[in-house]
Amino acid sequence: MTYKMIVMDMDDTLMTSENKVSAKTKAYLIDLQEKGYKVVLASGRPTEGMLPVAKELKMDEFNSYIISYNGAKTIEVKSEKEIDSNLISKPNLDQIVDYCREKGFLPLSYKDGQIIIEGDHEYEQIESEITGLPLKKVADIKAYINEDVPKAMGVDYEANIETVLKTLRGNFNDDIDVTTSKPFFLEFMAKSVSKGEAITHLATKLDVPMQKIVAFGDSSNDTTLLQVVGRGIAMGNAIPALKDIADDITLDHDSDGIPHALEKLIQL
Repeated sequence: MTYKMIVMDMDDTLMTSENKVSAKTKAYLIDLQEKGYKVVLASGRPTEGMLPVAKELKMDEFNSYIISYNGAKTIEVKSEKEIDSNLISKPNLDQIVDYCREKGFLPLSYKDGQIIIEGDHEYEQIESEITGLPLKKVADIKAYINEDVPKAMGVDYEANIETVLKTLRGNFNDDIDVTTSKPFFLEFMAKSVSKGEAITHLATKLDVPMQKIVAFGDSSNDTTLLQVVGRGIAMGNAIPALKDIADDITLDHDSDGIPHALEKLIQL
């Protein structure tokens, strides 16, 4: 099989435990692009939290794309122009905030390149540390955010998130789906938003056959991505459920798992 596009999650997939791209993986991905392969990032992160890494990988120079907010937005890196989006409506955001309050979760969403939170929690800084975006604490998210948003989250301890996730079974209501990227993040997206759906739309736009795409991931929100592409690869540190549906399992994110797998599939 001749592959044309490489798609990868960021946290715990592309990024090491130190939240960096290793020198080996960076050099390999730049070399791939120089040889004509398309590299795409697909993450639960907000757009602004992905752009610095995309530019570090020179994706702006090679006219590539990033899929952010678990698939709610797709942008062209060079122009930062949005080419696809599917947002949570303001009424649904309000319902999500009420639900998080009821469960004792820290409500979180995004506005103007900032992470917006309400209340206090031991884990309140994590999303800011991961994405590099500033944190803004407000008295009432429902009053502060008056527009549709790409994603919302409830932040809490792993056991509590796991319990709720099992109860919801992927659906919050008729308009909103739920997933996780980290075990302490309960992530809410508009119905049918997923990395798999987003990459399908992008591949159609770019006229790239799905069977010619390789994708990497580690968590629940990578499931649809690995399922729709020609070859879905789970990281060595991936959750067991993702390994079960993957075509291959590579080394972990601290051991350059992405180039390790691609060196067997692509001859540079």
